[in-house]
Amino acid sequence: MGRLGKLELIGHRGAAGRAPENTLVSFEKAINMGATMLELDVHLSKDGKLMVIHDHDITRTTTGNGLVENMTLEEIRQYDAGSWMNSDFRGEKVPTLQEVLDLVDGRVSLNIEIKAGEQVYAGLVDKLIDVIAQYDAQIVISSFHREYLKEIKEKAPAIEVALLYSRDLPDVLDEAVNERWEGLHPYYKLVDAKLMEGARRRGLAVRAWTVDEPGDMTHLIQLGVDGICTNFPDILRSVVTDLEI
Repeated sequence: MGRLGKLELIGHRGAAGRAPENTLVSFEKAINMGATMLELDVHLSKDGKLMVIHDHDITRTTTGNGLVENMTLEEIRQYDAGSWMNSDFRGEKVPTLQEVLDLVDGRVSLNIEIKAGEQVYAGLVDKLIDVIAQYDAQIVISSFHREYLKEIKEKAPAIEVALLYSRDLPDVLDEAVNERWEGLHPYYKLVDAKLMEGARRRGLAVRAWTVDEPGDMTHLIQLGVDGICTNFPDILRSVVTDLEI
């Protein structure tokens, strides 16, 4: 398969274009559509649980409202996290990270993005390291918040980490090397031949987000990215299949 055989097909919040984001049904659907990695987001609840949800407020993706950090697991679970997208998904709940790991059961790798609430969560990294240690899983930790990545490298240097970013950072390649980060996760429009050449020389993985158009997927594959994050894993799988013919 050559280069394409190494490309990570990353389901953004599962298969967020086909099922309610960051739910177990979305993750299962992404796997069935050919994703080789799942991207998900974690926040810390009031009672110290790693909740898989994108926003720090539950309003957009559940039938409830309030900040994750001000609610317990039991309180968050009162609300439906699927019917906002389609009544077929009524009954889905906000999962914990452990539940996602149990569901995946080593079938694909995970890209866990650490989010922040009103501010970065104290103690989240320790809990995350403890949970990861319980599973035999291929995991990359990513974040826009450098504090988290630095803390992980101090406490668990063997865990792979990557910096998320959405604007041009001229010194990002050297920063990654100096901080011992293994990867970069840029917004896909920031990826060009210069970035890829610099990343290759430094041994850094580049995974682009969030890419839903086949033409953009093809362009990024031709540039040599290591992974593409998409809301439509089935479309990405189709593009890859066509390129391999």
